[in-house]
Amino acid sequence: MKKIANPINLFYINILLFLSIFTSQVKSETKIIAKNGDTLIKISQQYGVPLKELMYKNNFNNATKTLEGKVILIPLKNNDNKNLTYKVNEGDTLYKIAREHNVSLKDIISINNLENHSYLKLNQIIILPKGAVYKKLINNQDIKLARKKVFYHQTSKTEELSTIAEIHQVPIGEINTFNRLNNPIAINPNVKLKLRENKASKWLKYGPLIINWSDWTYLDGNYITQAKTKKNTSFYIALSCKKRVLNNTLDKVGWTNWYFPKTDFEFNLINDFCDQELKN
Repeated sequence: MKKIANPINLFYINILLFLSIFTSQVKSETKIIAKNGDTLIKISQQYGVPLKELMYKNNFNNATKTLEGKVILIPLKNNDNKNLTYKVNEGDTLYKIAREHNVSLKDIISINNLENHSYLKLNQIIILPKGAVYKKLINNQDIKLARKKVFYHQTSKTEELSTIAEIHQVPIGEINTFNRLNNPIAINPNVKLKLRENKASKWLKYGPLIINWSDWTYLDGNYITQAKTKKNTSFYIALSCKKRVLNNTLDKVGWTNWYFPKTDFEFNLINDFCDQELKN
């Protein structure tokens, strides 16, 4: 496997300028440092704030004057405030915040008037671009559901290796060893990682199907493995242990809609997989 680039290094190499948003938020307001070419008109358009309100808050009469280096107060909408900002926690980076809120790193840098090299301070307020979503917190329920007979983890987006290790309760060092990685911070999308040693391929019969029990892969909270019909037609089957439903690619046009089990073998398959914890 090729060495995975570490985007976080961008924030720690050759620091040329330290820029920071104030570390505390005043009710529904935050502050930025104006860059070269910034005017109140430009900032008004960038943040969707009425120009008159922006001029009043900052006590400026000239909306076309360049403001490089000046601290500008940005009023935020009260009813949308929680969706627009993020308070920096220990260990956060711009890359991590962008990934966990499903937004572009460039958009976060631009909207906060930051540089690629900017450090983040604890409790610093970061403005999130439109369309940001809250990060999905890993809780004990998620970890319990993930610790089934799973030997692989499939990434659908860029994921931090530490998060993958936490979900599956597997040491990062073991994941690096199994996959011959060179201590990456993050894993690229569409990568299948081996998590632990699995025994020789084991196919189990469920009704008219045989299931590859040695290939179960965790993907976005669901579990996928190979399956075959009596006629030896190969396809994939997926389970959701949270909802106790199934999915498959048997029709060869992609995944179907999730469906509840109807036959005894479908119930048995879900029960056998979802009700058993991993035995180390």
